[in-house]
Amino acid sequence: MDRSRLTTPKDIVSDLWSNLSLPLSALSDETLEITGPEHTLPSSYRLSLVPPAAIAASALAASLIYSHRTSWNQNIKKTAFGDRDEDGLKIPKVKVITTHAAIEYKSENHIQILGSEPLPDIWSAVSGTYETSDGGVIGIHANFPNHAVAALEILGLPTDCTDKSAIAAAVKKYRALDLEGLAHRNKAVIYALRSPLQWKMEEQSSHLPPFPIILRKIGDAPAGLPPNLRTDQNPKSCLSGLRVAEISRVLAGPICGRTLAAHGADVLWIHGPHLPSLPGLDTDTSRGKRSTFLDLRDGEEAGKFRELLSTADVFIQSFRPGALAAKGFSPKDVASLNPNGIVYASLNAFGESGPWKDRRGFDSMVQLCSGVNVSEAEYFGNENGEKFKKWPCQALDHTAGYFLAIGILTALHRRIVEGGSWEVHVSLAGVMEYINSLGRINEKQAFEVLQVSKQELEGFMEAKEGMLGVVKGVQHAAKIEGVEVGYRYMPTQLGYYEASWA
Repeated sequence: MDRSRLTTPKDIVSDLWSNLSLPLSALSDETLEITGPEHTLPSSYRLSLVPPAAIAASALAASLIYSHRTSWNQNIKKTAFGDRDEDGLKIPKVKVITTHAAIEYKSENHIQILGSEPLPDIWSAVSGTYETSDGGVIGIHANFPNHAVAALEILGLPTDCTDKSAIAAAVKKYRALDLEGLAHRNKAVIYALRSPLQWKMEEQSSHLPPFPIILRKIGDAPAGLPPNLRTDQNPKSCLSGLRVAEISRVLAGPICGRTLAAHGADVLWIHGPHLPSLPGLDTDTSRGKRSTFLDLRDGEEAGKFRELLSTADVFIQSFRPGALAAKGFSPKDVASLNPNGIVYASLNAFGESGPWKDRRGFDSMVQLCSGVNVSEAEYFGNENGEKFKKWPCQALDHTAGYFLAIGILTALHRRIVEGGSWEVHVSLAGVMEYINSLGRINEKQAFEVLQVSKQELEGFMEAKEGMLGVVKGVQHAAKIEGVEVGYRYMPTQLGYYEASWA
């Protein structure tokens, strides 16, 4: 797909909106305002367009749900909901500043607990890039302890090794693609650096969808506002009352849940008590949510989870394809639990089909293996001969999170106007293809951006008291006229809340 005609954030919002068949009346200068400098992220890719577009589109979709709620409240005694003209809905105006959106795409770098020790580094000592025997480069993602152990066992090193030189020497014994394949078979996360042409030669590249947000109907349910959205006659926020069960980790899934929470949803963030955490990320992405523990390996707790889903509106999960289905929580299983309808949202690294669909993957690894980093280095014209150049932020994770939120709210809109339970899917590789389709900036100036001043940065931050202390982080970048946007809950210890709705 060639989307180089999309040259502004509003163009991308319009593209997303029209592809998702959302009401066109929501797209106008009266409903969307995006201001600020055009170029905010140093890259030859048109990355700068993406943060304000993705954040604005998700807020506009939340505003659409708000308009349904207020229209419902005004007309509930006069007409059946499905008979009304949705283009007559009044949409509260969304405002986004481009620099604020770009800062939010680096929110995990700005989170802090005032007066406390710095949060742990999100990157482990094992993670990094290393040269191989055939002159190639591989990336190891080992921020979770089990992934570090798996990688070190493959390399024949002690499982507590943190010596970069020892890891580099062990990697040097392998060819890049051989080590990548070995890692996949042994539950490690290791990928080989590829050029764009090498990526296109991989069968997996042909399995990515032409549009990154996939929706499908998975069950029957009545049209109209979900019961949980009918309780508040004068909602202060777009999604107040919306029940969201989230089982996801790292960045993309948690950013999706955090986005819904910013618009007022009751997001119950569910962790397995036996699974490792990433405090450096969790503190940022848990804002607005309530954390609880449920062990789905335990029959009683799995039953409790089914009970939650029977009255939930949204379920977010980021396990590899088939993992939850094996436990009885496939999309159709979950839809059958909830007669009022539910949105089942999932994301993974490489998509729903193809030889790589079951592979573990993370933002930095998808950048590495898909040709993004090689191509970025070529456009940069690195005089030192570096083989690759990373993007200035985890743009795949953040974009995937907002795209999943947009998909969820689109599915909620369809549930309201036509009924049904819906499935939404987004992949990091699908997002990569979308960003790639926007075209490139073939100038060295693409890597030069005006730095945000300390004063301007402070204007995008907020500090709130919570269980862990005063947490300072980036505010949500979207504002909606006349509607509250922000985080009701501050981070807590994992598992602090009961596994029940607010």
